[in-house]
Amino acid sequence: MEEKIDVENLNFHPILKDIENMFWFFYLSHSALANPNVQSILKSGEDKSVIPMLRKYNEWVNLQIKIDNNTHTSNSNILDSMIFIGKAMAILTYDFLSLSSYNNSINKDKEFQFLRHIRNGAAHNNKFNLKDKEGNWKIQESEIIEWNGMKINRELQGKSVFNNFVSLFGVFLLAKYFSERLKGIDQKK
Repeated sequence: MEEKIDVENLNFHPILKDIENMFWFFYLSHSALANPNVQSILKSGEDKSVIPMLRKYNEWVNLQIKIDNNTHTSNSNILDSMIFIGKAMAILTYDFLSLSSYNNSINKDKEFQFLRHIRNGAAHNNKFNLKDKEGNWKIQESEIIEWNGMKINRELQGKSVFNNFVSLFGVFLLAKYFSERLKGIDQKK
């Protein structure tokens, strides 16, 4: 799933604009907070309540900053935050689309079914939940729901969704796909 993003020209459909912004915010906030100059500015600001928040963030991602002369290197473990944001983006993308006027046009698409299973897993403790409350399968025995080379089938029941099956970037690409799909629908109107 190697895809380059043209950040300058990317502009999600208004229904999914918050998903695009959420991704930028995630990326930029981690990048900024890994910079010792940004950390210093935050610590020396007037709002001292930022200091314990910054400490908690640094502990959460195990941020390690090394400064040599005028350069710095930063290492952190953002996997937990990537999983958290990925789950949130999957849930919101599905909900925004489901509640939109576009729902009738897209809800039978295999890509939407793929998103639905990602969203359900994200909302069920990050585990694929392919059975209903009575224990009946939601997908047929030989059914495969595929998008961008990823395949959902019964074998995934109970397995982790993020980061083993799909990543934050994968959900961003899926939201990008739907953004393009909605723009296509708009052009036909």
